[in-house]
Amino acid sequence: MNYRAVERWIGHRFEITRQLARTAHSIVDLAFDHESGKPVVIKWLAPTARSLSPRAAARMFYHEIMMTLAISALSSDNGKNPRFPQFITMGKIKDIPPKYYFVMSYIAGETLAQILAAGRPHDAVRIAQNLCQNVRILHANGIIHGDLHPQNIIVHSQGEVSLIDFGQSRYRYQTVADLAGIGRPGYTPPEQLAGYPIDERSDLFALGQILHDLLDVKNLPSTARHLITQMCQPILSQRRVDLAALQAELADLSSISLPKPLPRRYLTVLVVASMIIIALFYLAFFWR
Repeated sequence: MNYRAVERWIGHRFEITRQLARTAHSIVDLAFDHESGKPVVIKWLAPTARSLSPRAAARMFYHEIMMTLAISALSSDNGKNPRFPQFITMGKIKDIPPKYYFVMSYIAGETLAQILAAGRPHDAVRIAQNLCQNVRILHANGIIHGDLHPQNIIVHSQGEVSLIDFGQSRYRYQTVADLAGIGRPGYTPPEQLAGYPIDERSDLFALGQILHDLLDVKNLPSTARHLITQMCQPILSQRRVDLAALQAELADLSSISLPKPLPRRYLTVLVVASMIIIALFYLAFFWR
């Protein structure tokens, strides 16, 4: 079945511009919303041969819609760099077979995976702080992300971050049979890969691995290093970490390691002084 053969327009509102991603269960497109004048993301149910059965893929797709709808209500109101994408609408295109989709806001920025490919960023500590805050918001509302890894983290200026992709998210201790054993090696905790119920500590495992990617953990102060090490323990009961405490440690580290930039007037003075010194050097060299 050709799930990709869709119209360029959905109604008179959404105009598809290009494909962003293809997974075993779905296609993700970038589109333009002519009602709001903003770019959006459209996710289509499109299982492949390596997907689960069409019926199971449909159940997972509906589950993702429900979680995206719930999580979008937790995002910040400033609209500039929301913590989570906003759910917009859902629908289907009448065809044989029908094509189901849902639409959410597009969050611009680089993924943490793209940033880390070039090395650790200068604002790594601030990114880590904001990442902890976003995960805390989910946990405070009884939601487990379930798929934390650098590809699902969008980074903005000033180290602000957004979390995306809630296909494996669920409520605390919620059993979702179709999600059992699904995960990303290196980030998904052992209990999740084994198909057992998960809770906040399962996200802590993935978050700990991300912080190891992001920070030079072995050279952090002892308390921060100990907390991150605890997060990465393979045994669930040993991951007793208070993210608020880790945030506080990172805030102290940020205040020490990330000095405020010099005011523009001082930078101007430094540039002018440097130019004068270079000019004097050349004059002395040629007048010898």
